[in-house]
Parts: sequence; structure tokens; C-alpha cells
Amino acid sequence: MGCKRPVGRSPEVPQSDAPPRSPALPDRAAASPQDLGPAGFSRRAAIVCGASWGCILLLSLIVAGCRLPAVPSGLRVVTADPPSAIEDYCAWYGDARGDVLYFGQAPFWAAQRASGGDPRADLEHSGPQLVGRFDLRREELLPALDVTTAGARSGVWDVLAHENGRVYFTTFYESMGWVDPRSGASARFEGLGSGLNELAPGPGASLLVTRYGGGEGGAGAVLQLSPEGQLLAELRVPPPPGERVQVAAKTPAFDDLRAEVWTTNDLLGPEPGDVRYDAVALGMAGRVLRRVERPEIQFVAFAPDGAGQFAEVDERGLRLRQTRPGREVPLDPGFVRSLDFAQDVKILADGRVTVTRWSGHVHVVSPDGRLASVRLPALGEGGLYYTAIARGRRVCATHCGGVQVVCNDLE
Repeated sequence: MGCKRPVGRSPEVPQSDAPPRSPALPDRAAASPQDLGPAGFSRRAAIVCGASWGCILLLSLIVAGCRLPAVPSGLRVVTADPPSAIEDYCAWYGDARGDVLYFGQAPFWAAQRASGGDPRADLEHSGPQLVGRFDLRREELLPALDVTTAGARSGVWDVLAHENGRVYFTTFYESMGWVDPRSGASARFEGLGSGLNELAPGPGASLLVTRYGGGEGGAGAVLQLSPEGQLLAELRVPPPPGERVQVAAKTPAFDDLRAEVWTTNDLLGPEPGDVRYDAVALGMAGRVLRRVERPEIQFVAFAPDGAGQFAEVDERGLRLRQTRPGREVPLDPGFVRSLDFAQDVKILADGRVTVTRWSGHVHVVSPDGRLASVRLPALGEGGLYYTAIARGRRVCATHCGGVQVVCNDLE
């Protein structure tokens, strides 16, 4: 029997708080506004693939004729010491500024697997909250930035390296905040509540963060914040007209050219596994301008000049649609949606764009449309790649299979 895309129940915030965020999970996990527990999070989780967290690796073997592709000779795997003696942390979303790649560290996936699928299992133990750092020039780990608060239980999920020098971070179950890599100073935005997920630059020096579901009438939300954490706007992401689903907002992005906020979303039905995906463009006053369900937009990002980068999937496979100069770059016509996902898109200082997939495929598109790719190796059952940054002909990516960064040459 073929292995299906895992679908589960992801955490939700209490209804007394503002809505929550999605882990942008490799199992395309889905939250529901129902079935909230005392801590305000879903009590149900179902993984279609069961204990077989090697589905991605298995598929890659099948597609390759049961042979792993040749690995370029420049492979380098850098692994940090375990942050905890009782929880298995791994590297999550990252963001780079200069020669440093910052990334979240969290034990969410290992805890969920060990518990049989409970998305709240991470909360059973207190542990450090760390923002990892990796020197892209030397290809070595730097000491992590410790942002732990008293009694902290949730790991660090997403990070944003802001133009002001701070690194902003989310923890989903607990508060978001910032840390200054130069001084180590940090602050939390306690008043915003929990459930905050993915980050992106907003208008001016502001930032955007999604909250994953839980909103009134089934709406998700995108929050616009000042650098000091002041709530400037909260844009509701409503369900499609006439539909009774919960919108769980995931990736935000701001189109400065058109003054629009995009967000990708899970559309969650009442039953476990009842989930669709769409993307919505909102005006800054909160009006829905466009809603796209096909092709599936798995990730979206915008350059400061408004050039949009859309990682899209349909029957033609995976491609990068670029609004400037107005072209589509085919990335993988054989892309299998059930087991792989375009987890991150980064616009680099040199104009190149990286697309990172769970499976370890990294695509690098040059400003003239040329494509270069690399297949980073499967390093163990359940391992997932999150964020890749290209520096010259080298690519380095965070790997959720321990706190790891994996580097290799472009093919």
C-alpha cells in the first residue's frame, strides 16, 4: 500500500487568546477549532503513515530505482551537542543576515513521534529555548543564543533576521520575542498571546506573523507588529464564502509594490484528515483581494521591489513562478505532492532564490532564470530539511534530525 501524506491535529490556542499558528509541519498537520483541552490545544493527532516516518526516504528510493543518487564530494554535516538530556531537539526554520544563518531549535517532532502523535508532547518537559547560529563562511556552528524564560517548555520555531540587527522568533505555545546577537539582550511580547507561527518582513520596518486558526467564525489571522512588539494591525483570513472550515494561516508575505499581504493556509474540516490548502491576498484594510486554491501555493516570498516568488505545485509538478520578470521556472516535473513539500523560499542578497524541500532537494534560481540544484542526503528516518541558503556554489540547510546544518556543492 502506498504511503499517503500524513495529516494530523496540530496545536491550537485557547479561544480566550487570539488565534494560533501552524508548525508548518512536515505532516501538513491540521488544527481544528474544536476539541480544545485545558491548555488550549488539540487533544487529537493522527499520522496516516503511522510509525513509518521514513516515508520521504522510501519514496526517494522508489523514484530513484531503489538507488540513492550520487552525493557531490563537498558534503559537510555539522551537528551541535544535544541541548537537552531528556528531549531530542532539531533544527527548524532559518533566516540569514550577512554570513550567519539563524535557526530555531525545537523538540516538537521527536516528542510527537515518541508520544504516538500527541502535538502537545513537547510541553511535558521544560527545556532551553535556543536560536541556533551557523557561520556560512567557515561552515561551523556558533554558540546558540539563549532566549529561555522561566518554566519554558516550547522550543523555538521560526526566526526572522531583521534589518535592525535583532533576530525575532516564535515559540508557538508560548510568547514570541527578539534577541540581539551582539549583546545577547532579549525581550518577549507577552501581550500577543500564543499560537504565533511564521514570520516575514512587513511594511516599512514592521514584521508580519501568522496565528494558526482559532479565530471567530473560523478565521485565521496575520498580525502586523512594530519592532517593539506593538500590535499595528490584525488582518482576518476568513473561510471561503459559504464554507464551514477553520482557516489556519501559515506563511505570511508582504508585496510592497501592491501593498498586499499574502498568506498560505490550511482549510480544516470537522474530521481529522479533512484538510485542503489555499492562499489569500489581503489588502492592508483587511479585504480579501484574491483566493487561490489551484495551483497549490506551498510557499510565497517577496523581494523589497515587489518581485514575488511562488513555489507552486499541480499536475505539472513543482515550479517557481516569478512575477518579475514574469516567468515560470520548472523545478521538478516529477514532484510527488503526497510526500514532499516546498518548505521554504529565500531571496538572497545576490538576487538568487533558494527553494528548500523536506526531502533535501534544494533548487537555486539565478536572476537570469538559470537553475542549479543539489540533493542533500537522507541522514536518518524522519529527517526533514527546512531552510537552505546559497553562498557562491555552496548550499547549507538546516536539518531536523538533531540540531544539524548540512552543506554541499551545487551540482
